[in-house]
Amino acid sequence: MGSKEIIGHTFPEVLDIITPKQVGDYWFIGDSLRPQFRLFGGQVVAQCLLAAYETVEDHLIAHSMHCYFLRAGNADLPIELEVDPIRNGRSFCTRRVVARQNGEAIFNTSISYHVVEEGMSHSLDMPVVISPEEAAAKNAERDTTAPKNMLDLFGVERERITERLPEEQAPIAQSWFRVIGPFEGCVRKQQAALAMISDFSLYSTAFSAFPYEQPEKVFIGASLDHAIWFHDVPDMSDWILYDTYSPWSGGARGYNRGSLWSRDGKLIASTAQEGLMRIRRSR
Repeated sequence: MGSKEIIGHTFPEVLDIITPKQVGDYWFIGDSLRPQFRLFGGQVVAQCLLAAYETVEDHLIAHSMHCYFLRAGNADLPIELEVDPIRNGRSFCTRRVVARQNGEAIFNTSISYHVVEEGMSHSLDMPVVISPEEAAAKNAERDTTAPKNMLDLFGVERERITERLPEEQAPIAQSWFRVIGPFEGCVRKQQAALAMISDFSLYSTAFSAFPYEQPEKVFIGASLDHAIWFHDVPDMSDWILYDTYSPWSGGARGYNRGSLWSRDGKLIASTAQEGLMRIRRSR
């Protein structure tokens, strides 16, 4: 049986499909984009964030998520989302969300929300990189026949700045991302788009430290956990720089960190993730 052709979407179309439907006070049902070889973790991260937002007051904004991928999901099955209103405070509140399929947990996350407050601030400077237009021109010269892939399915456009080479190199990766189509969503939808994009290619940054052009043929890889800190409200219809690096790998795991920057130089989110890096054994 041949693989099914991927059809590209705009991001508003993606949101219409994946936004969970509320079926109880704290129960939701989510659908998936198809076809997917393995349920994309970033989709579930975004769905849990959207579901939890439905259970908090409008003046609260998510400032962090801490997630664990427990089992491989199936895009052909509905996703049951249970939100636990674990804490409601005056300035902060916390929601715990468990995603299940066939009665088994495939994912869980804790999300912390905070009222908007004034305070002292600082930020590092954005890395100096080529513009998304320059990256697009470079990538067009290199590959003009790329088939539609997961990015197209999820309504996301990407322009790579760094390349993976068949030699040892610094374990860093940089790409520009934005959603496809007109998108003027509210804070929760903008954060959902960022959360989904933040799971693209983060754990694979550690692979760059090793001299393999196609590391997926050498390693069995999968996201194990994922953390996001939201610093500013993003505009995902404009280009976002995703700057990632891997400070360590070992024990069949790779540890990765990332920063997401708006085009005008604001640090809008930070990420961290461990991924499985198990060496494939020849049979």
